[in-house]
Amino acid sequence: MPHTNSILSLTPQQNCCGCSACLNVCPKACITMQSDAEGFLYPTVDQTSCVDCGLCEKVCPVLHPPEPHAALAIYAAKHTSKKVRKASSSGGMFTALAQPVLEKGGVVFGAGFDKDWNVCHQSAETLEDLDKLRRSKYVQSNIGNTFQQAKNFLDQGRPVLFTGTPCQIAGLKNYLGKEYENLLTADIICHGVPSPAVWRKFLDENFIHTKIKAINFRNKFFAWNKFYLSFQTNKGPRIHGDKRSLNEVFRSLFRKFSHTTYENAFLKAFLKDLILRPACHACAFKNNQHWSDFTMGDLWGAWPRSILSKQDQKLGISVLIISSEKGRSFFKQLSTVQYVSVPLEKVTTFNLPLKTSPQPHFNREIFFARYQQEPVQTLIVTLLE
Repeated sequence: MPHTNSILSLTPQQNCCGCSACLNVCPKACITMQSDAEGFLYPTVDQTSCVDCGLCEKVCPVLHPPEPHAALAIYAAKHTSKKVRKASSSGGMFTALAQPVLEKGGVVFGAGFDKDWNVCHQSAETLEDLDKLRRSKYVQSNIGNTFQQAKNFLDQGRPVLFTGTPCQIAGLKNYLGKEYENLLTADIICHGVPSPAVWRKFLDENFIHTKIKAINFRNKFFAWNKFYLSFQTNKGPRIHGDKRSLNEVFRSLFRKFSHTTYENAFLKAFLKDLILRPACHACAFKNNQHWSDFTMGDLWGAWPRSILSKQDQKLGISVLIISSEKGRSFFKQLSTVQYVSVPLEKVTTFNLPLKTSPQPHFNREIFFARYQQEPVQTLIVTLLE
């Protein structure tokens, strides 16, 4: 296996998607994921333990992409429970897919927060645990050894639903090396993944003396399509017993750290492609190709009135793309989804990340050259003006 002193030289660093398949497959556990100067994880190797088996190269989804699938069906879909949709980023499709897996004694993997509000992949085995995996997290998730965990559950015969970005699912497929009937996979329509280090610095600068109790990148209190990033903290007025309206209390409670896309520096940097992983700018997993049984995302610009009333628009609606016969068979058994077919062109018109990679912001290099020495929020505002 060719390597350098630190970064695995399987592929140029700018092409590495950080899926961690190489870490999970290494029989000597000599590969670790280490953060670079921009805060993204890349594989490193302990040369004293490496036996040149070549497995890390074989599982790399960039070097050896698994066979993609064409879409078999495309739906505008929503969960029938308003409570579920309120707790979700859009129409609640993650919950609709996950609940039957858990009810059959299965395990669901997805991105969640750790105790310090870093984003990492985790598993849920109960409906109570599922909530930690709901809702979008606009930070690259650390896969850790969850590919190994998923394989162990699969080999035990337990149903598994594994969710992630398209590159993470491709890495999982290569790592497993074979099809499992008891495995379902679902990826997301991915714009790109922001730097975990930038997210960490943003939190540390804004919450020096404040304990965070909850974070929601897609708070629906005002509207589904506002990308309202909210932080619940241990400071602020109590809602119970407050004579003001709930709306006024909410605005006051989250006044300092809760913003729409157009007000929040981190969200603006994400959507303006200032802080994305280099590989995202030449993503190998685009062109409407799918490596999962399901692809989930927001349905922008194509809201069928037959399933989305004006009242429901606040809660949102999903696009669900089915790309395998196994996925189609599973979906037909769901009783918690209301759906209608939509044309692919309507979906892709408002979801360009299905087809194309984002272009790096012209100030990207300047940002990453300065972000460790300067306040992140101030630097973002300055470079995006």
